[in-house]
Amino acid sequence: MRTWQLLLVVTVFVSFILILREAPVAAPVAAQYAANSLRSTPVLSTGVPNREEPPQRVDPPVDVPTVPPSGDGGATAHAQTGGSTNGGGTRDRGVASDGKLSASIAASIAANSNATGASSIVTTVASTGVVPWKKSEPPFMVLGVVSNVMWQDSFSRRQWIRETWKSYDTVGKTVHVVFIVALLQSNLSPIPQEVEARLRKEAEVHGDMLLLARVPERKSPCLKTMAWFRHAVHTYPSATFLAKTDDDAFVQTIKLEANMRPFAKEERVYIGSTLWGSYITKSFEPCARRMGPNMCAGGMKEENCKERGAIGPYPYAVGMLQVLSYKVAAWMVAQEEFAEFERRATAATRPPMMDQGEDMVIGMFLYLSPWPLMPLHWGWDKLHDLCFKCTRKDQIWRPITTQTVVAHHIANEDIIKEVFHNITHGSHFDPRPCGSACQQQILPFEVTSLEDLCSRGGGSIARVYSKCALVRKK
Repeated sequence: MRTWQLLLVVTVFVSFILILREAPVAAPVAAQYAANSLRSTPVLSTGVPNREEPPQRVDPPVDVPTVPPSGDGGATAHAQTGGSTNGGGTRDRGVASDGKLSASIAASIAANSNATGASSIVTTVASTGVVPWKKSEPPFMVLGVVSNVMWQDSFSRRQWIRETWKSYDTVGKTVHVVFIVALLQSNLSPIPQEVEARLRKEAEVHGDMLLLARVPERKSPCLKTMAWFRHAVHTYPSATFLAKTDDDAFVQTIKLEANMRPFAKEERVYIGSTLWGSYITKSFEPCARRMGPNMCAGGMKEENCKERGAIGPYPYAVGMLQVLSYKVAAWMVAQEEFAEFERRATAATRPPMMDQGEDMVIGMFLYLSPWPLMPLHWGWDKLHDLCFKCTRKDQIWRPITTQTVVAHHIANEDIIKEVFHNITHGSHFDPRPCGSACQQQILPFEVTSLEDLCSRGGGSIARVYSKCALVRKK
């Protein structure tokens, strides 16, 4: 070997060693991801929000082939107002005319992406165990149930659901229910082999599970939720609604479907019960979470949210139920910033890391959409945390009534079966049974439109919530 060739080899080797020394410390699996040169999940073409036709299906990559209202408007939100742009075409700040996020917002979301090594960490949806939808008619709603296999006994929680609300006759006919679990631990190492073996066996037996081979199990289900919506967009292109709930929630699917039917022809729908907040993408940190818009705006000043780089304030549907129309979900997962956030959040295995606020992240991306789109606030009597003995009507914690659609924070088998019984036969708080007529009852939303919301609070809400600029002037 000639001298100059030898010097070149030595120089390259030394440079490689120096790069490794400067690179951030990452989990072994993260290094393996980089070595394998993983590609990001194919996404739908960007800049599609102004197209009237829904994006076409794009198949996901295949991995391992295996088997209370407050005085300021409260926890408010709305139905969209037909996609108008304030007459003169003005759009929400942070969104360019082509429907993509503005350069400043994109830069904020991507902050420190190189520093985290996120450019080489990609969250792809690798799945197994889910029985395809076999009906001739497409599912009206596909409901993903996020299940944390590293928290207590998730095997039992899923079985309780199969024995209770998953037995409603809408499930398998018009509503497709899928359990979502991840196969990596928080540090990106594999979950214990015996746990994975049990999961794969369960998926084989029941055919109702999505196993995410490259997504970590963490305190916040954000990465599983993001992966779920991406998977659902690609896998169920004919579904009307794509939704998410938790495995400690009871969902009355008959009542849920009946109440979503009136929105079936609306292309831009985002539904739930809402809180308000702002989000710091650089540190994966919620800031100033409050019940209403003015309360949130005040909290942002107290917590210096803007100075810390927060996006907001905005309303978001809480994690017990998030319902998105197909077009809204398809736009969201098509954004480059959505994938970049996934990469950064996956790569961050040490603080600051993504361990809270998954519902706020979904809300943030939809807040940054070019439409007058907010989460339609249904109300805490329909979607609520469970409390059998609570009597106040201005709190999130509520007992079961004939209004209940989703009850959250169900701790054990006895409780979920009692909820199942109470919803059907009545409870001590509301002894009326909920028969067929009750299950089909249309339950009003507490805020009906962006215009409705922005007209409240004597104009104060319009001053703090930027989406109010999209209300068409009369």
